[in-house]
Amino acid sequence: MNERAQLVLGIVGFVALCFLLMLRGWRNRQRRQAFLPAPVPSPATAPTVTGAVPGLFVGTTFAGRWLDRVAVHGLSDRATARLSLTDHGVKVDREGAEPLFMPYDDIDSAAPGDALAGKVMGEDGLLLVTWRLGGTPLTSGFRADEHAEHAVLAAAITTHLPATTAQETR
Repeated sequence: MNERAQLVLGIVGFVALCFLLMLRGWRNRQRRQAFLPAPVPSPATAPTVTGAVPGLFVGTTFAGRWLDRVAVHGLSDRATARLSLTDHGVKVDREGAEPLFMPYDDIDSAAPGDALAGKVMGEDGLLLVTWRLGGTPLTSGFRADEHAEHAVLAAAITTHLPATTAQETR
């Protein structure tokens, strides 16, 4: 075998090793986050208050740590999505993934933001919803196709929060 073929095989082997190490790291992250319970399913009978806003579900991180993705229950998966407000909470219907439902009782705040999970969108380029899953504070990001919707959605979510939570976030 000539030197060029050996070099190509060495590079291909190195790239494969890097992918295997990344996969191992992701699986270790999932094991460390196994304490998080699965999100509650959306109530089937909940009427929609605000219609399905099209956009992109950016993912979920631990609150206050915008680069620390949550790897379990598909919460880190980016997907085309539609966000709706129901009588009981915020529902995100994601393509290729289970819908995510955040009950108003578990939501701490909702506000426009500019970055989450390594995705920087610019000023008010995201809707950031901080909520609790099994007592652990998380932040989920949604980027509406129409960016002006972020402030409107944040205000609508805030009006539905329990009085004590809404007063604490102001």
